[in-house]
Amino acid sequence: MDIWKKNQLFNLFDENKLEEFMKSMDQYFNDSLTTLDQHLDHFHSTYFFDIDTTETEQEIILQAQLPVRENDRVKLEMVNQQLRVLIQRFESEQVQNDQGQTLRSENFSKRIERYIPLPPNTSSEKVKASMSGDQLTIRIPKQADHSTVIDIDLSD
Repeated sequence: MDIWKKNQLFNLFDENKLEEFMKSMDQYFNDSLTTLDQHLDHFHSTYFFDIDTTETEQEIILQAQLPVRENDRVKLEMVNQQLRVLIQRFESEQVQNDQGQTLRSENFSKRIERYIPLPPNTSSEKVKASMSGDQLTIRIPKQADHSTVIDIDLSD
């Protein structure tokens, strides 16, 4: 093997070049993951909400800080022993050119909803809800447990 080919091969696997390449790849992935984290944080804060639950002997209290905006509608309903919290968001978007002329105008709605399963001893008739700003509080009264003993027929 002549000396020129040997030097070329040596330069191909140069430790400094390999280290530089690895650092640039590491920086690329770090930047990409940071950007992804920012997008996911924005998505979570816009489309999800946590619900804190407190239970007393008389009622279940649910509290949530909703990601609501001025024109959003909040709706609550009981569906098969579940509480459904629905936020309907109406938005519009316009695309304009450099002269300020509207190229496209679009109206659309988005739904953010969450189902919270409730124990069977809750009463859906006397649920009370209040909202102050973006803080939603729901009080669900408990009913007395009704149990019935079932006789078993022991036939031979």
